[in-house]
Amino acid sequence: MPTGKVALLSVPPLTIGAIRMTLGSLLLRLYLRREASAVSWSPPLVGSFLFLGFVGYLVGVGCSYYGLRQTTVTNASLLNAASPVSLALLSVVFLKEPLPARGWAGIGLSMLGVGVIVTHGSWQTISQSQYNPGDLLLLGTQVSWGIYTIYGRHLMKRISPLAATTYTYMAGAGWLLLASGLWEWGTWQFTNTTLASWIAIAYQTILGTFAHFWFYDAVAVIGPSRAGIFLNLVPVMAIAIAYIFLHEALTVPHFVGGAIVISGILVATRR
Repeated sequence: MPTGKVALLSVPPLTIGAIRMTLGSLLLRLYLRREASAVSWSPPLVGSFLFLGFVGYLVGVGCSYYGLRQTTVTNASLLNAASPVSLALLSVVFLKEPLPARGWAGIGLSMLGVGVIVTHGSWQTISQSQYNPGDLLLLGTQVSWGIYTIYGRHLMKRISPLAATTYTYMAGAGWLLLASGLWEWGTWQFTNTTLASWIAIAYQTILGTFAHFWFYDAVAVIGPSRAGIFLNLVPVMAIAIAYIFLHEALTVPHFVGGAIVISGILVATRR
């Protein structure tokens, strides 16, 4: 997330996603050549890749950059901490996974913590509906990413995690190239892009690409609910980097809301 903030300094949101997904697709396609398993192509399988590319990368990645542009890395990281709970809830809805009472209690706690973060602990924000649109966008991307993860698990019953990630990346790149071409490329000046933004995009392209593959691999092995727990490491690292390098302030609502979200996750995922 901190590198995303740097990339946004001189590159539009959808364009960042288009560059990331296009270059990431090439990296994954080269890596896929090492895998011997074949893919049995069919119209439904192509449709699955197009659907995952849309919800996971056009909506999930593209809108997350739009959200990040309008909020802080700290807010984005704390809101992202609720991802494991949203995954657990979507698993109940779509996969019919049982959720015990403590799971529902954890979801309630996490939603309360998210509310504290989004409203900055202010009742006035609630009464006057003065929400940060970036925070609301980031909450929406959690739903799209949850659908991507759960549907991806269904897809990986037929193909490997690497193949699923590769072809979904290619579909996502196509969606993002189309969207950025329609809405952003006329306003983006390639020559005005800073070196810092290019370095940030390169970092996200290389490490982010394989992180998505490794996450899909984990989902295939241990399931979306348990894999989502490890996303808790992301906010801690992102907030520390934002505080040190971007000089973002940490407020009382951040600490309170973050503590409530993490408490909810611990309650929901306790076995």
